[in-house]
Amino acid sequence: MSRIRNKKEYLDVKAGGFRLFFKKRYKLITTVNDILIGFFFVGGSILNFFSTTETYGRILYLGGSLLLASRPVLRIAHDTSLRRK
Repeated sequence: MSRIRNKKEYLDVKAGGFRLFFKKRYKLITTVNDILIGFFFVGGSILNFFSTTETYGRILYLGGSLLLASRPVLRIAHDTSLRRK
């Protein structure tokens, strides 16, 4: 079973005998977002080669476009913090 600890400076994910450390949670989120964008666009390109799967290709393109549009929102969320006076 994996175990996730969230510290201020890093995210610690322990899975079996391995332990992954990610500096800054938003860096991990944006990296996963970029990987998904790549998969969606490549998958959409492949599916558009065949007439029977064109609709699924368009759906993947739309999903990739929405993920691409979310990048500035993630950047704003990363740079913004809420503090008490």
